Amino acid sequence: MKHFFLCIAFFTLVFAKTSLAQQKVFKITYQFADPETGTDTSASEFIKILAGNGEALMHAYICKDQMRVESLLFGKSIQISNIKDETSYLIDENSKTYTSTDLATGKLIETSAGGDYAYSSDFEMSLIPNEKKIIAGLSCKKATFNLAGSKDKQTEITVWYAENLPKLYWGTYDYLEKVPGAALSIGAEGLGIQATKVEEVPYDTALFEIPEGYEEGEAEETATDSALNDHLSWYQDPNTEFFGVQDSLGNKLTPAKYASIYAYVGDYAIVTDAAQMFGLIDLQGKEVIPCQYESLSLDTEGAPLVFMKDQKYGLLDNSGKLLLAAKYDFISVPSLSHALYNEGDLTGVLDLKGNVLIPAKYETISEYRDNLALIVENLTYQLVDKSGKKLLPTGQEYLSFAGEKLLLAFKDNTYGYLDYSGKVVIPFKFQNAQPFENGLALVSEDLENFYYINAKGKFIKKYEE
Repeated sequence: MKHFFLCIAFFTLVFAKTSLAQQKVFKITYQFADPETGTDTSASEFIKILAGNGEALMHAYICKDQMRVESLLFGKSIQISNIKDETSYLIDENSKTYTSTDLATGKLIETSAGGDYAYSSDFEMSLIPNEKKIIAGLSCKKATFNLAGSKDKQTEITVWYAENLPKLYWGTYDYLEKVPGAALSIGAEGLGIQATKVEEVPYDTALFEIPEGYEEGEAEETATDSALNDHLSWYQDPNTEFFGVQDSLGNKLTPAKYASIYAYVGDYAIVTDAAQMFGLIDLQGKEVIPCQYESLSLDTEGAPLVFMKDQKYGLLDNSGKLLLAAKYDFISVPSLSHALYNEGDLTGVLDLKGNVLIPAKYETISEYRDNLALIVENLTYQLVDKSGKKLLPTGQEYLSFAGEKLLLAFKDNTYGYLDYSGKVVIPFKFQNAQPFENGLALVSEDLENFYYINAKGKFIKKYEE
């Protein structure tokens, strides 16, 4: 009998180790990236540099029941989590300590819908089944998060996820637990992160365990971030619960009279009053636009503000001067050169003086450049001019402007480059490919070896980390 139990124990141990070894572990590398519009928005120059230098922002390792997230910005921080056991730890390699934490804690977000503030865990997910995008070589589906019933683009979070990968959620990304897969792109309020590489790696128990010899540390209480920019922050009157602006020395620049204060975009910040009407203040706290609009949004430094009046949208400059009357069903300003506008459910392109560049007759306009628009129809991409003429012989599975008068395209699980007539300029042979910058594009044929090519597809040099 003793030998029988020893055999069972041995078999159980071997089976457990074999099961772990058979688990699929995926390593995802992320970088800073602008959200789906692909344009510069409120990201600082510093963040733009980080987004463009090719350095990894984060590595994530995921399998069915375990997660490991390594943040590489300003030093390395590590969170390991066991979903099945509902345990999670922060690992500090410098002090060789670990502290218990929540798998995901949520984030306090300023919002104009449903209250002054809301936690990201309160956001509801909407799946967009008819849109897809190729990210890091994988087909992704789209989901958006916002407060129930809200269409406020300032608080909306856009996620592109690969449903064939395990879930990934951590820290303030608690809402990603609702996503049926791993998020490969997350964008909100003009800034995002996006996967640049996804690879399967061998299962290693050390990835998901507290290293030997580490001691338990004391958990630090997290505080709400009150920063509005590098020098200003909000303060709250404990009696009225309204907010004001103060400088780094605690000098009050405004009385505590606002229901909410958004982070500064350049020299201006959007505020709301007790009646939930929107206005604008400058760096000195001066109210340059009184709180009189149903909605205000400022996504790009130097760009006009989008305002809403009587449920219609228009544009103002930062002094409150009317640029475009509120007559559109929706407006967004993805760049300093043009705006997207809606007539009903259809989208077009305007210049910032209100001249129509592309008529509003498309369900989705993904990008606009060189007086041309990339549209999505019936799950395929097409390039059109102002007249609506389709410039490519057939629709494409995926397209994006790549610079150098070229389009980055995806076909048969590989990337290639087309010209504006649809001619293949650089063959479809890449597992990963990026737009051109300063005449060069970063590509890889195997997701391991990366190199730069010119606009003719000629090899220029290897990529060195």
